[in-house]
Amino acid sequence: MKIGVVVDNEANYDKRVLREIEILKGNGYEIFLLCFGFNQKACSPIDGIKITRIRINKKIKDILFFFLNLIPVYEFLWSFAIKKFIIANSLGILHIHDLYMSKAGWSGIKKSGKRIPMILDLHENYPYTVTTYNWTKGLVRNFLSKPGEWQKKEKEYLGYAEKIIVLSDEFRDNLVERYPEFSKNKFAIMPNVPDLDQMEPKGKVSLKVNVKKGTSVILYFGIIAERRGIFDALEVFIQLAKENHHFVFLVIGPVDKKDRKRFFNYINSESLRERVYHVPWIDLSELPAYLEITDICIAPFHKNPQHESGIANKIFDYMLGKKPIVASDCRPQQKLIETYNCGLIYKNDKEMKEAITTLLSDKELCIRMGLNGYNAVMEEYNTANVKNQLLSLYKDLI
Repeated sequence: MKIGVVVDNEANYDKRVLREIEILKGNGYEIFLLCFGFNQKACSPIDGIKITRIRINKKIKDILFFFLNLIPVYEFLWSFAIKKFIIANSLGILHIHDLYMSKAGWSGIKKSGKRIPMILDLHENYPYTVTTYNWTKGLVRNFLSKPGEWQKKEKEYLGYAEKIIVLSDEFRDNLVERYPEFSKNKFAIMPNVPDLDQMEPKGKVSLKVNVKKGTSVILYFGIIAERRGIFDALEVFIQLAKENHHFVFLVIGPVDKKDRKRFFNYINSESLRERVYHVPWIDLSELPAYLEITDICIAPFHKNPQHESGIANKIFDYMLGKKPIVASDCRPQQKLIETYNCGLIYKNDKEMKEAITTLLSDKELCIRMGLNGYNAVMEEYNTANVKNQLLSLYKDLI
């Protein structure tokens, strides 16, 4: 069976997409990938996959996407590209990633003249998430990008797909409750669980930080933005610094453009300039080396519909690294962490500070919780154990 996977990105850096492709490829499916290739940049091939890249300037892509709800040129272009993609490769199933690509996928199938099913893979609660992005904020930007339209379009776009993949039971149940015409059988659950071999050493890593021996390291890994709670954490760390706790805060990831000034003002302030290390980017293969020097990991996401749609990759990365987690009370991550006793949950900044202080003062508790999380991933929350959800969905369609 020939599967067409469509992603409106470069794909090489999307862990979820690559993980699913490996599962399908490993079970005998022939995979074809349609994605962007930005600014003529050379992209590495993906073993065993035929890739069609749409070459486009990244700024032009961003502009077209920005105006999608006002002038749907972005959708028309993708619809045309998907039509050609289906015909050229004689595809049997189309696997589309992200809600906003659903209509383009359905239209591409229709234009191709092929009667093939479509799977829609939801990486997030997009109708809510898009309203939190900085590029949709402000009177003019909001008027032109019309982020509120996605709430109105959600039911329509979900309806184009024969099957839908979501991150969690909670996200599925929320959609079924809002749209009773969609049965639970329409959905498959595919959480962002890791591959068990991703923490295996990939050669010697030269760390971009130098932490004094005996200093506790608190790690945040991922995109740095207000919506992800980074400034809440920094406020807590200012309090901990004033109380002379021995720690450094290691922040690994890119900073949202609109939050850059605020972030760097924080980390260069008198209270934190000796306490915060920022590493803008690392390859995932380097993460184990940084987890090795880490004592506590944090996931300070703001509690909202997006962060309650599933569990972020970083939570499982932390668990696989055998580290205790301090996390906000977003329901899916709270349920996981409390079930396996692999960290501490907080509801406000005061409780976050108490949780971090507790772990800073109790190394044995850190080790015990870290091992609890590691065992949960090894025994249950890994690709090998959840892949049957994806494979069963494909078998149903075939």
